[in-house]
Amino acid sequence: MIRLKADIMTKSLQDYTKEELIEQIKSLKKSKKFGLVWEDKPEQVAIDCETKLPVLTEVAERAITKAEDQPTNLIIEGDNYHSLSTLNYTHAGSIDVIYIDPPYNTGNKDFVYNDRFVDKEDGFRHSKWLSFMEKRLKLARQLLSPTGVIFISIDDNELANLKLLCDAVIGENNYIATLPVVMNLKGNQDEFGFAGTHEYILVYASNKAMCSLGYFPVDDEEIMKDWLEDDYGLYKEADNLRATGVNAPRNKRPNLYYPIFITKDGHIYSTEDDQPKRINDEVVLPINPAGDELSWYWKKETLAKNIHNLIVKRTKNGTQFYRKQRPALGDIPTKKPKSLWYKSDYSSSSATTHLKNMFGVKKFNNPKPVPLIKDLIYLATTKDSLILDFFAGSGTTGQAVLELNRDDGGNRKFILCTNNENGIAENITYQRIDKVINGYGDVNGTPANLRYFKTSFVDQAENTDQTRVALVARATDMIRVRENTFETVIDEDLLKAYKGADTYSVIAFDPSVIDKAKAEIAKLSDDKAVRVYVFSLANDSYVSDFADLDRQVELCPIPESILEVYKRIFDQKGTK
Repeated sequence: MIRLKADIMTKSLQDYTKEELIEQIKSLKKSKKFGLVWEDKPEQVAIDCETKLPVLTEVAERAITKAEDQPTNLIIEGDNYHSLSTLNYTHAGSIDVIYIDPPYNTGNKDFVYNDRFVDKEDGFRHSKWLSFMEKRLKLARQLLSPTGVIFISIDDNELANLKLLCDAVIGENNYIATLPVVMNLKGNQDEFGFAGTHEYILVYASNKAMCSLGYFPVDDEEIMKDWLEDDYGLYKEADNLRATGVNAPRNKRPNLYYPIFITKDGHIYSTEDDQPKRINDEVVLPINPAGDELSWYWKKETLAKNIHNLIVKRTKNGTQFYRKQRPALGDIPTKKPKSLWYKSDYSSSSATTHLKNMFGVKKFNNPKPVPLIKDLIYLATTKDSLILDFFAGSGTTGQAVLELNRDDGGNRKFILCTNNENGIAENITYQRIDKVINGYGDVNGTPANLRYFKTSFVDQAENTDQTRVALVARATDMIRVRENTFETVIDEDLLKAYKGADTYSVIAFDPSVIDKAKAEIAKLSDDKAVRVYVFSLANDSYVSDFADLDRQVELCPIPESILEVYKRIFDQKGTK
């Protein structure tokens, strides 16, 4: 992948020193000879991280607790670049499935870059989109587990560019499929040349050698019992070739009243002069048992092309012709998912109607269909998987996860990341998940748990130690998210402890409370894991101080563990 910096592009060759030219030549020799070329455009949300460190802060009043036996799901409000940065500390290497529906960059005000819409007249339209996507895909790539999968919805505007970008960021060898998804069966009549019916989903594995996708629960014998197979493929018996209805009589369609002949060896044909080729060939006319002269559904030309699509049946009412019905798209489901996706439930119009019925008014344009996302998650997860959507929009992915858990008794959990542009995080994403959990209208709720966080920032001070102190003071919620511990056990100024389903997290904001922390840990009667975070300017994990505890604990110094992550991901900014 080659990216050209704006300052290099605007500098003429005459302005370079000899040493600079040599460096440029060396750089070009190292560059890929094939791949994407675009001008990397600076993005303010990434520039902000040069002077500020993103952290998470809970909005406690939006917590929903409805199921003690279910895991806790998360909504993170903020720019997804900042959300992904925090998740690189809390969830690196632990996300099983990522699904995203990013801006399609159609030029119709669907993509905002540096607080401005990118329109079709913008000469850097594709460069801005690629810069935007690359930053986020690089952060997301670090979150995938070794067996993880990422699904990305896209349309024709950026499909080719996105494929090459994913090849570079995720790995060409990890590419699995490009799935056309039929979402508008009647087609978009406004498109030039062809009425568009589909979008795409790009599928990549974190490591294809370790990836395993599931199968749909289809009973092959049940599906196939109504279908037969000939040399042309699958079929089943459909309607009689003899017409019915008000237009069936011969006088209504005289050109469709003609004899069809059958030879002794079963060959079917018609002739221009309506005379048989052989005197002994059987003659069949479209006459019903009452003796009414009717008509065929097919013209002679159609009959000649579709002899293989006729079934001859000998009945008490004479010889009958029945048409063979060939499978239409979606008629024959298979256990292994097909490379072209279609179900009537995948239609974009039904998704819009579903969301409108939930809220009572139309509040969001072009939501993704819940059944589509459920099918993707079903194929790529176990019942305990973690799913991330960092372009969460209306929250379809969250609803899909909750419904799938309800259907199969799973314990999957989700993380939804979205900004709050036009109040979407508060008024749509959160409220939708709230309605799914608590119910709405005559729809019963699906019990689950939810925590709501916002991204905020710690300013980097000139004095590094001051930055460390400030970061530790704001790190509590990030640690809770990392450990999935949300029930408060101790809440003091210098010592806090939280409990989760499997873990205790203990935070000592000063070494002076280590002894008290040890005393509290010693009181614990269950066998949950205990992780202790101790503030240390010198990156000291205080192993010796906890060595005399009968209970095994895992120690982690803060803020150094957070700073190391941020140093890595923010140092990547601007690299090739």
